[in-house]
Amino acid sequence: MRKMKKYLILCISVFFLVLSCEDNIDKGESQLLQIKKITDFGTEQSRISLKPEYINGNYYVIESESEFTKYVTGENLPTIDFNNYFLIIGVKQFTSGASIVEEKAEENNVEIIYTVTFQTDATTVALGLLYHAFISKSSIKKETVVNLIIQ
Repeated sequence: MRKMKKYLILCISVFFLVLSCEDNIDKGESQLLQIKKITDFGTEQSRISLKPEYINGNYYVIESESEFTKYVTGENLPTIDFNNYFLIIGVKQFTSGASIVEEKAEENNVEIIYTVTFQTDATTVALGLLYHAFISKSSIKKETVVNLIIQ
């Protein structure tokens, strides 16, 4: 019984040590990243959307042509170089009218953060707004975070 108690105390100590180390990870300063849209790879007539079965409030990080064809549909689709870019795409559902007023992407030592700001309005037309960004791949694998802000 005494060994079990010591083992339990040791496990709890290690757990809190790991938690405190994660909080102290130096993310470094954030730098703005360039966002590209589908029209940057094709023409003004290039359009993309999520396939209906994937419109569920989630976002997707697409890193290959096969993932692109699985999740995305569209018109006048250009060829995307997924060796150099990845795609973040999702649909935000609203119960009223809304529009995208700002998008930005930032990178620090451990993550890429894509932030989309929506502005709701008084119209009664409910809609889902597609958001997407093609971002240059980092030289190291980083976590991708999406922040959706509603004003």
